[in-house]
Amino acid sequence: MTRAYDEAYVPDAMQSLGEFFDYAVNDHGAEGDEIADLFCMSALAQSFGRGEPWAVVGLCGCELFVRLSREFGYDVDGLVEPGVRMEKTPEYWLGWVAAYVQWRLGVSFDTLFSAVPYDEFLALYTPWHESSEERVAALVAERLRSVKGETRLAKMRKRLGLSQRELAYRAGVSLRSIQMYEQRNKDINRAQVGSVAELARVLHCCIEDLLEVDVGQLDNGGCA
Repeated sequence: MTRAYDEAYVPDAMQSLGEFFDYAVNDHGAEGDEIADLFCMSALAQSFGRGEPWAVVGLCGCELFVRLSREFGYDVDGLVEPGVRMEKTPEYWLGWVAAYVQWRLGVSFDTLFSAVPYDEFLALYTPWHESSEERVAALVAERLRSVKGETRLAKMRKRLGLSQRELAYRAGVSLRSIQMYEQRNKDINRAQVGSVAELARVLHCCIEDLLEVDVGQLDNGGCA
């Protein structure tokens, strides 16, 4: 399987994303699931997942948090300094291993956290933090095999490099609706024709291109 970036960058990527979640939750006081959602829909996550050097090795976890905050228009003045902790936190472990799994399986962070939501991922800390990251990747790979792949809406949106928030603004469709369509919590085939037509207009495709059909198992390339 072809991976997004060279293995030499992986340890730095794991450390940076571990620091990111640790700082966001334990220093800034953010809700972990909300941070994970923002990260997944961000341009930052796309750059990180592709292994762009500035994202995976050029910034520490706190700097990644600042970058994410600025992307969504949040004030970054007066942020607290990262705390000093004697041991790695569960949130650090989550980010650390999520970076490895994303690289190992070659999926997007959006796909990863859709298959294993943040709270469920965090609950794996005991006892999985004592296992190798390869075993965790195998566990997630099995989960990915059991769920459907991305919706057509998600694929068309990402093909144009649009975030969910950008698509919502341009199409005049609520962000929550787009999230629910892409998570299959709402059936886009039963959506109002006008809403789907606006989505199709922004995505430069036909309405039929966004309607769902049965899909096979997600090909994640396997995991030894």
